[in-house]
Amino acid sequence: MNKVLTACSTAFVVMLLAGTNALADDNESAAPLLVGIKSAPPFVMIDESSGRVSGFSIDLIRLVAAQMSPPRLVDFQVHRTIDEHLDAVRSGQVDLGIAATSFTSERQKTLDFSVPFYQSGLDIAVRPEGQGTVVWDVLTSRKLVNAVLMFVLFLVVCAHAIWLTERGESNTFDDSWMAGVGQATWWTIVTMTTVGYGDFVPRKPLSRLLGVLVILAGIVLFGVVVGSVSSAITVQTLTSDIQHPDDLRDKTVVVVQETVAEKVMTRRGADIMRVSNLEDALQAVESEEVVAAVHDFPQLRHSLSQNSHGLVLVGRLFSIRGYGITYPVGSRHRKEINVALLELTEGEPSPYRQLRERWFGVE
Repeated sequence: MNKVLTACSTAFVVMLLAGTNALADDNESAAPLLVGIKSAPPFVMIDESSGRVSGFSIDLIRLVAAQMSPPRLVDFQVHRTIDEHLDAVRSGQVDLGIAATSFTSERQKTLDFSVPFYQSGLDIAVRPEGQGTVVWDVLTSRKLVNAVLMFVLFLVVCAHAIWLTERGESNTFDDSWMAGVGQATWWTIVTMTTVGYGDFVPRKPLSRLLGVLVILAGIVLFGVVVGSVSSAITVQTLTSDIQHPDDLRDKTVVVVQETVAEKVMTRRGADIMRVSNLEDALQAVESEEVVAAVHDFPQLRHSLSQNSHGLVLVGRLFSIRGYGITYPVGSRHRKEINVALLELTEGEPSPYRQLRERWFGVE
């Protein structure tokens, strides 16, 4: 009898412990995710006065948490620097981290990453000033040269066409090729510009039809030429001599410390100036302390949209990398969050695409 009672008591205790553990697991799984973040507009933006956080990465991790089973709330822990942020993830102080963290081989050694949630690269912010002769550069620009060649070809073809149709008896133009084509060229120019001096007037129906076509085509062609000149002048006004990262070798370049840009530009032989944030980097370019700032393209574009500093982007992305969610090595959340993240990209339009277009527009 005692053995039976002992066995029943043991079974009861085991069941009680199992129930307690299951309840603890359920409570743990339903607990809010503790997410480490670092300011990286427009991915993570932190209002210093209210502590409110917003941005693409903030909205994304909330969507991901809502996809989990059971759905999770999110609590945020703010970090000041990228090193502090990654150390907090690495040591397990937070469940995961999200900002605009690029994949690198060095980081992969001590952290686990999610599937990429954004793909981008580095860009260069410069002062918009060329050092060449602007007039010469405009006159020799490819767009303008092509437009002028197109105009000359059109002029020659039309002049010969009108001369061939009008020469002969009671002709408008001289029968000799040199004189006649010269007259037809003059007629084509004044017709294209719709000036029409009246010194040469085609009489034959085919010639008059050709005249109508010359007027219509002339309007379009002059528009192309004027547009090419304007474009060439604008390009000279809004660009600089720096068009490629190789142009920065041995030049002083500002980067935000502890970022991918710092390592990339060091390898490319630039003279590096380090600052703590992107705003300081752009001010350094504006004040002519350095020739350029190098940083992630989306963050540069966002910052210049808020305050241009009189700078422009070169617009040639390099060192293309993905952004990922970071986890402590062996995190039990990684697989579930990866699944939830991939589910957000499914469907048309997918929730991920709608979120991306809301923050970045149609790219």
